[in-house]
Amino acid sequence: MTFVEVSIKADIDSGELLAMLREGEALGAWESEGALHLYWPEEKWNPTALDDLQRSLAKLGVVEKRDLITVRSVPDQDWNAEWAASLQPIRLGRRFRVRQTWHAPDRAFGGFELVIDPKRAFGTGYHATTQLVIEWLEENIRGGERVLDVGTGSGILAMAAVRLGAARALGIDNDPVAIECAAEYSLVNGFGSELELRVSSFEDPNLAGFDAVLANLDIRTMPMLCSHLPRLLKQGSRSCLSGLQPQDLDEVTQALTASGLRIVSRTDRSDWLSLSIVAEGR
Repeated sequence: MTFVEVSIKADIDSGELLAMLREGEALGAWESEGALHLYWPEEKWNPTALDDLQRSLAKLGVVEKRDLITVRSVPDQDWNAEWAASLQPIRLGRRFRVRQTWHAPDRAFGGFELVIDPKRAFGTGYHATTQLVIEWLEENIRGGERVLDVGTGSGILAMAAVRLGAARALGIDNDPVAIECAAEYSLVNGFGSELELRVSSFEDPNLAGFDAVLANLDIRTMPMLCSHLPRLLKQGSRSCLSGLQPQDLDEVTQALTASGLRIVSRTDRSDWLSLSIVAEGR
């Protein structure tokens, strides 16, 4: 199999750029000496993907130059290994540390460690949107909750909820590859039946009455989720919505208001935001 390597001469965060790409076909990225290298399956690299990349770079303040982007074909070899090796452990919130299997545990760290190797599932902890939900969980999980993680990706948010004391967490995703990856992470981190992972959609009418709903999604999906939140949440329960940018706020606010939901608070970081939502009396 052949891949396309796109090299960008810019000092930007690889995780942030990957999360902004709305075409969703980029497989990974790594940084080296002031350049960023991204990879697509050759059949997925097309003018639409290039337009998406240029739009995302512009949002990050990268000014287009003639030699900014170079493209070449590469065989299926060690590009993913190079990207993976560039990752270092990261602290999330006050109580979490995420590391890869090739890094040693931090014996002095008094919080929770999660072991997550980069694979084809979003949520390795390096992006602001994931960090915002982790911090929300630290403030809102009191113990014994039943939690739904919509678009679970790697399962990192569902795992964090259980570590903080949630009785059960269900992570759903419409991508079977993501659920396969999340199941591997669950096993590596020692989770049992308290963490369930399932290929499913928030439109499933059997999903209802959760104490907390987590959703780190893009703006194309978020308004649709908002219309289902009244069923997914218990009365008086809260949801954390992330994956949003400031320009998305009006659209999401309208969708929430139409569903009888109220925004309690908003947190901004690095051009991204999260919303804390409450399901009041209906």
